[in-house]
Amino acid sequence: MRITDQMLVDQTVQNLWANETRLENVQNQLTTGKKLSQISDNPEDGSVALTIRAGIAQTNQFLRNVDAAKAWLSTTDSALGGVDQSVLRAQELAVQGANDTLSASDRQGMAQEVDALIGQVVQLGNSTYAGSYLFAGAQTTSAPFSYSGGTVTYNSNDPVSAIAPLIRQIGPDARVQVNTIGHDPTTGQALFDTVFAALTTLKQALQTNDTSAIQSSITALQDAQQQLVQERESVGARINEVTTAGTQLTNVQARLSMTQANLEDADMIQAATDYAQADIVRRAGMSAAAKTLPPSLFDYLA
Repeated sequence: MRITDQMLVDQTVQNLWANETRLENVQNQLTTGKKLSQISDNPEDGSVALTIRAGIAQTNQFLRNVDAAKAWLSTTDSALGGVDQSVLRAQELAVQGANDTLSASDRQGMAQEVDALIGQVVQLGNSTYAGSYLFAGAQTTSAPFSYSGGTVTYNSNDPVSAIAPLIRQIGPDARVQVNTIGHDPTTGQALFDTVFAALTTLKQALQTNDTSAIQSSITALQDAQQQLVQERESVGARINEVTTAGTQLTNVQARLSMTQANLEDADMIQAATDYAQADIVRRAGMSAAAKTLPPSLFDYLA
């Protein structure tokens, strides 16, 4: 087979073009820091990279949910801690008020303090996180409780919404309830219902100077405090749950990010070496072409 000058030119141009393409690719890596800047660069790795990116985005959303859930639950625990202190103080007053040596005037003074405690618990029951009321069920934009004229008013007008759980997705198959039900319009047996009932009973007993009723109120206050303890334990368990989920998600995020980097990020040292080699090949190829091919443009390119 006779090798013509045109065949030499075609092969030389093809080789030079292939090297120019390699040089351009390596130059792009050095400029962008990426070896996979678009799917067409490597369809197989690109497809995997898209899946990894979706996984990272989903994990980031779960982590945001974890942070929000943990903050909500921590705020709830703080509010319940305040309620617990108010109930403990009420128990102390009840024990003192049951003492036969006290006068009716003494008990009236205690009743005023219990009234103030009820107001404090109302404020705690209206605690918010990020503008949402913690103990209002799904009615998070409206304060669940108000206190006027010595009477606690439940502002819920929707029994279903008042006891609706608020759920946050904290993993592919993990969900957690963040809210504590403060008032149940259907049964009156939710957490704050029990607390307000016990405090109101004590206040009325003190106001009427009824030592027998004061004594009975101690049991109701103890029951309310026990319910508070149980609810705080539940909140604590959920805080631990979301904390664990956050740790696991952070680990997943790290692994996904590492895989993404391996797929997409350029090895800058290797890229610099490849660029230098490709540039040497380019110069050598141009020089060889100018010397071996017939007089042509290569004379000037070399």
